[in-house]
This record gives sequence, structure tokens and C-alpha cells, in this order.
Amino acid sequence: MARARRAVAALGACAALALAAGSSAFVRPAGAQGLRTLHVDALAMRVDKQQVHLGETFHLAIHVHVRERVPALDELVVPDVGSMLLLGDERHVSQSSNGTEVIETLTLEPRDAGAYTFPPAYLDAIDARSKRPSRFSAAPVRVVVLAAGTAAGGSAITAARIGGLLVAALAVLAAVLVAIGFVRVRRRRAQTVADAALPIAAPAAPDAAPLSPRDEVAGALRAYRSAPADGALTALRTSLFAASGVAPGATLRDALASARDARLRAALLAAEDAAFGPAAGRDGASRELIDATQKWLG
Repeated sequence: MARARRAVAALGACAALALAAGSSAFVRPAGAQGLRTLHVDALAMRVDKQQVHLGETFHLAIHVHVRERVPALDELVVPDVGSMLLLGDERHVSQSSNGTEVIETLTLEPRDAGAYTFPPAYLDAIDARSKRPSRFSAAPVRVVVLAAGTAAGGSAITAARIGGLLVAALAVLAAVLVAIGFVRVRRRRAQTVADAALPIAAPAAPDAAPLSPRDEVAGALRAYRSAPADGALTALRTSLFAASGVAPGATLRDALASARDARLRAALLAAEDAAFGPAAGRDGASRELIDATQKWLG
């Protein structure tokens, strides 16, 4: 009799669970079950060169900042690079009292000429503000790939320009021929030619000593302070990479591994944040880059 009562009670409990499972209030949104809750403050993409030639390497960086301290951000999905050759993929994660900063740098080499737009990088998470599943996306980035022999910032030399150059060359040649004829006539008419003392050639000035990597960084820093535009920022970042001892085209990880001075590594990280950090914090990142570089220069 006791067993029968227990069986009836179990059936009743199962029926209650079945009714609860059929209620929409207990059904979680599809695809949201494995998402983490995050405060996503920044998600942006940037390239270090807006125009590149075929065979030239460049970097596409994705920057993410969340308020939570997490060891990794596997939710981040990088964009499809299409026909471009992926030479390297480096992800740098740093944590602070403000949360977690992630910078992923793709080293790319274009294979086809033309304009290419990278689709947005994105991550899916539960938005800590709205408590709803959300997709956070960066803005797409456009790069122009120039064919061999094409000048950056312009098109190939047109037939009209070639014609103009040819006319100018012919004019110069005619002037040279006239000058040669004039000299010959004067020589023919001359009765006596006095020997002229050969001038003593002044000793050639010694070549200026090549600038040291520290001097290159100091010059780039002065230019960046005067006009902190993208070109000056790229020049300063390139000189810091060279000062660390890495070859052109190296990644941030290579430069940090090669740099033995902690102050130089701090300047490298500040340059990366100023180049690829969120636009809202660019002024602060620029000041941090100037201070870090000046500390390394001493």
C-alpha cells in the first residue's frame, strides 16, 4: 500500500514538471544558453595602412575591452580575410583594474589588386546592461590594394602624361644639341687658347653618420608631438619596432620578445593602443604614448 502511494506521488511530480517545461517563461532563448554576461565597452578594427601594394604586408588589428577580468575572450570572431594571405595571427590579452583588454593582430599580404572591405569582427554575449543576448560588432574596414607600378594615392601614369614627358625630353635634347654646336663654333673661332689652371677639388665632406634607432625614435616623437596624425603615429610606431631590433613586418609579440628594456616594451604597448585602441580613448592613449616614449629616451 505504501509502495502504491509512493508511485502515485512520483507520477504527480513528473506531471508537474512536464507542465512547467511547457511554459514559455522557462524556455531560454535559442543559442543563448552558453553565452557569458559581459560589459562590452569597446570593439573596433583598424589597419596600419590604408593603401598597400601587391606583395606588401600590413596589419589588421581588432581591439576589445570588457569590464570583467577574464583570462581569454574566445567569443571574439575575427573577419574573413578572403583571398589575402594570412601570415600571422597574434592575440594579446592584458588585465587591469578596469577589466580586460584584448588586441588581436592579423598580419596579411594581398594577392589581388582593388578595394577590399573587411567585414566586422564580432562577439556574442549577454549584455550586462540589458540582460539580453546581443551581438557586438566593429565597423567594417576598407583597404585599397595597388597593382605593381602604381603610385600610392593615384592611378597609373596615363598616355597623356607620357606624351608630355616625351615632349619635355625632346625639348631638353634640342637645347643640349644647340649648346654643343655653340661651343664648337666658339672653339673654331678662337685663335689662342690659354692653358687654364685646373681647380683643386675641395675634399669631399664625410658622409653623415647614420642615425641610431634612439635618434630615429626621438625624431619621430618630435614630429608626432607637432602633428599627432595617423602618418606621424605610424612613423613613431615603426621606429619603436625598429628600436626593439625586429625586422619590418614583425608583430607586436616579436617586438615585445626582442625588447629587453621594460620602458621600451611599455612604449610599444602604448603605441599599439594609440594606433588600434577605441576612438573615444585616443587622446589619452596619445598622451600615454608620448610619456612612455619620453621615459625610454631619458
